[in-house]
Amino acid sequence: MGCLLSIMIATQTWASYGKFPPPVAPYTNAHLPSGMAEVKMCFPVVGKVDWRDNYNEGRGTFRHTGVDIRAKKMTPVIAPFDGVFGKKVNSFWIYGDNGWRCLGTHLNNDTPGTGDNAANPDFMFSPVLRHGDRILTGQLIGYVGDSGKATGPHLHFELHSERGLRNPTRALQGAFKVITPLSEIPRQEDKPDTKQERFEVCRRNWVAETGVFYGVLYAKQFDTGRVIINTVPRYVTFKFTKELINLTDPEAWPKDRAASVYFAREGDNIRITRIVPPVE
Repeated sequence: MGCLLSIMIATQTWASYGKFPPPVAPYTNAHLPSGMAEVKMCFPVVGKVDWRDNYNEGRGTFRHTGVDIRAKKMTPVIAPFDGVFGKKVNSFWIYGDNGWRCLGTHLNNDTPGTGDNAANPDFMFSPVLRHGDRILTGQLIGYVGDSGKATGPHLHFELHSERGLRNPTRALQGAFKVITPLSEIPRQEDKPDTKQERFEVCRRNWVAETGVFYGVLYAKQFDTGRVIINTVPRYVTFKFTKELINLTDPEAWPKDRAASVYFAREGDNIRITRIVPPVE
């Protein structure tokens, strides 16, 4: 069952969102605006989905304010259009450059393979997104889940025009689909040398005494320049040499920005050749 963001976010907290508070749909049993959203966009879920027009359906004390896109847990959710990104708990929204706003909720809050409600953000959102970031069409946002008052895993998806809530069905029917999230990373032109790789990794733990760095992998780049965005959350560990440690301070790296680790594989071992700290 879709869940209204207005239920989850008290109005007195809106000031914390600055210029980009979440769009809020009416909580009412009266019929919702019947106008269809007319907007060119990317379909917001990658892969196999099941959905229908269930906008305006009665849900006891309120009307359903969006469309539920059903998919397996941990299916990637992507940005339908360019804009400014916002997030809170298990929900996100985008202020589109096209004048439209979208809202999605029920992102995953479980450790994969469980129903533990642990709410690890690495299994809910892309690790490189923060509130107020610019976001591009097709960029990874997070993962389908069943958080909140959801019945089964799905993305509850809303579209808001400058005049208010609209039925997203027609926009979803006409949306173009992609098979992978947008493959763009900062300094993409700075590809690894021949027979080397580059990992984009967000810090999760750092032990300066041993040089052990532990983080969540966002993307990898090959010596051909090809970039693959990681759509299955994965943690990686590197051992930094003293020479590398003297050149940077991982403890100071923001956890929601990725460092670039360049390395060569040598049998079962890897040799780190270069580290570029995160770019704010």
